[in-house]
Amino acid sequence: MLGDFDHVGYLVRDLDAAVARAQHAFSLPVVRTLELPQYSIAAAFLGEGRGTLEIFTIDDAELREPRLGADEQRIDHLAFRVADIDAAAATLRSGGARFSGPDRRGEVPGTLELGGTRHLWTLPESTAGLAVQLIEASAR
Repeated sequence: MLGDFDHVGYLVRDLDAAVARAQHAFSLPVVRTLELPQYSIAAAFLGEGRGTLEIFTIDDAELREPRLGADEQRIDHLAFRVADIDAAAATLRSGGARFSGPDRRGEVPGTLELGGTRHLWTLPESTAGLAVQLIEASAR
């Protein structure tokens, strides 16, 4: 059901400082940045090929703080590419998974299209404590 690993998402308080630390520690280039103002999210993706590192922050403290707690950064989610996001979501739903957008403001009834791809994020309490992002390239 889950396809190739895409990225690990690190939620951080200070995006610029976290990116600088990761670049210093791992010598990874920033290959792209992303802003999703509708979700109060800014992100940088480091590394090329399979298994990139997404470092992101949520500008809205009311959404960020419950996810970070006392930490400056923490692993937030794992992302996988899937061939059929609807089928993958149905399989996960049959096991009790519930889905949200990237900000976890609430449950969503279906996929979200962002940048030409379809996405879903599981609510971690519904998937054994792990938030999983599903990504499917949209047919155009």
